[in-house]
This record gives sequence, structure tokens and C-alpha cells, in this order.
Amino acid sequence: MQICCRKCIHNQSSHLIRSGFTMIELVVVTAIIAILISLALPAIQQVRSAARRTHCRNNLKNVSLAILQEMELKGRFPASGNYGFDATKNRRFNAYSWVLSVLPHLEQSALATSWNKDKSMKDPVNAPLARTFIPVLTCPDDISVAQQGDLSYVVNGGIGFTVKYSNGVGDCPVDRTWARLDLNGDGIVCEPAETAELKPTDRDMFLHFGVFFLETLNRDLSRRSHHPGSILDGMTHTYLVSENVRAGFDPDNPADGHWATSNPYRHSFYIGNPCANHDCTQGDVDYSRSNSGADAINSGLSSAEGSSPLPNSFHSGGVNMAFCDGRVVFLSQRIDGGVYAAQASPQGSRLDGTRFAQPLITE
Repeated sequence: MQICCRKCIHNQSSHLIRSGFTMIELVVVTAIIAILISLALPAIQQVRSAARRTHCRNNLKNVSLAILQEMELKGRFPASGNYGFDATKNRRFNAYSWVLSVLPHLEQSALATSWNKDKSMKDPVNAPLARTFIPVLTCPDDISVAQQGDLSYVVNGGIGFTVKYSNGVGDCPVDRTWARLDLNGDGIVCEPAETAELKPTDRDMFLHFGVFFLETLNRDLSRRSHHPGSILDGMTHTYLVSENVRAGFDPDNPADGHWATSNPYRHSFYIGNPCANHDCTQGDVDYSRSNSGADAINSGLSSAEGSSPLPNSFHSGGVNMAFCDGRVVFLSQRIDGGVYAAQASPQGSRLDGTRFAQPLITE
């Protein structure tokens, strides 16, 4: 009886020992699991990246539809940035950007009505509102988002914006580097409007190389805009809004780095100047420059906030771009400069490879 019990105990203990993993088996299993994880992680990351890009596209789609709703309501596209004028101090002030104009169409009516449009964006009433975080205005892949008035989307400003120069003349077209533009090739830049003799003037032609422009509130100076009938190349062929991850909250300049600013570097994107030495006479225009060098799409990713008014995104190979019909596409950063310039211009099919086309004045 004792012998039988010992045998049973011996058999049971032997069975327990044989049922465990050896060290070699454990190492093999661990290696297999590690391989499976290494194979699965890239796929998971790709899925997450695709989801973020889709979310970004959806946000851009909503923003573009809000702009189109505002355009239908007012009969024109909103100004890219608005400047007010203080008569008591004889100077203008930074009022608000296109974003404020479309907030009611983004379910932000309360925020829009709280803004005092007669005051500077730095006014004690407006400044706290400008720091409001509005998720639809940001791309999930924008790693610079700080949830303090961030903005990842900017409107099509064409070749540049207008400024008042030291000679006292205002509404002077310049490219994004502030170089004055001689668009009609007459050798004169920033001439007083009342002395202009050659038609169309630089100011006339400037209208046809972008969709959004700076405006001065309650004054005729710097007042120009587009509507569907003036988009000569068609709404389906003209850029409306792009990504720019360098346009958002700026911790080094929080008073100016937010969605409400009328600073042209922070609410619009611009194509590269196609004119050699800023001279747009025939033979000196090469639209391949519009997407090259420091003006190329995604060339400003390492730039400081507010210093690169170009299409910039953290998506590999390009940016999300919305057209004036509300359609959103992924635009390759290697797009031909001529095609890029033509689609930024409302008269794109009329552009010539060696000169600025003489545009039809439709206002």
C-alpha cells in the first residue's frame, strides 16, 4: 500500500514538472510575441494617422462650408483681415480676421456676438475671447496646438497683401516678403491711385491673383472682394482654404498669435512671387517660382509661428486644400508651380507662363 502511494506521488510530481515551460520555450514565445507586436504597431499607427487626416479633412470641410454660407449671406467672400481706424489718434488698429465672420456658421454665435467690432482685438473685451479654443479650427495632426486660440486653416490670399508705405500711399500690393509688386509692368510701384494712367493698374490686377484681401473698416481704402461671378476660372478650380500649422497660437506673441488676428501672416496663405526681381514685365514671369524654394508647400514646417504664411501641414507629402465649391483634396507638395498659381488665381486659365495676363475687370 505504501509503495503504491509513493508511485502515485512520484507520478504526480513528474507530471507537474513536465507541464511547465523550459527557458528556451519561454524565450521563443517572447520573441514571437515581440515580432507580432512589431508587425502590428506600424499598421496601428497608419490607421491612427489616417483617422487624424480624415478628421483634419472634415474640419477643413466644415470651415470651407462656413465661409461659403457667409458668402451666400453677404453676397461676397469676407475680408481675410479687417483693420479699424481710430480718427482721434489718426491710425488704424488690428480688428479681426475672417474667422470672426464665419463663427455663426460654426455654432459659435455667442462668441461672435460678444466681440466688439468697433474695438481692437487687444481691447479688454475682445482679448479674452480671442484665446477661446475652437476645435473645428484645428487639425489633429497640428502638434503646435495649445488650446489657446489656435488656428490650423488659412484662406487664399493669392500673391500677397496690401500695405501703406512710407511715402504715405496706401493700398500698395506687396508679396509676402513685403516687396512692392509692379503687376502691370509699367515700372511704377505704389503710385497714388488718382495719378494712375495705365489701365489696368497694379491694384486692378492684384484683385485677380487671390480670393481674400485685407480691408479697412468704414473706409474706402483697401476695399476689394470676390463673389462667385468674379471667380472667372470657376469655383471648382480655385483654392479657398488650406492648412498652415504655423498660423496658430504663438506663445512668444500671445496678443497677436490667435484665430482673431488680422495680421496677414497668420490668417492667409500666399503663393511664391513668379516675377523676377518683382518686375512683372513680359519675359520676367515664371510661374514655376510659385512653388519653389522658401515659397514651396511645406517649406515652413520648422519656421516660428506666424513667420511662414504658406500651406504647411504635418501630413506626409502635402496638405489638405479646400476649393471654392467646398471640395477638399490632398494637394501634393510637388505640384507644378504653374498649376499651383493658376488654381490660386480666380482667373487661372488666363494666366500666361511668361507674363501676367491682362485680367477682365468685373467689379
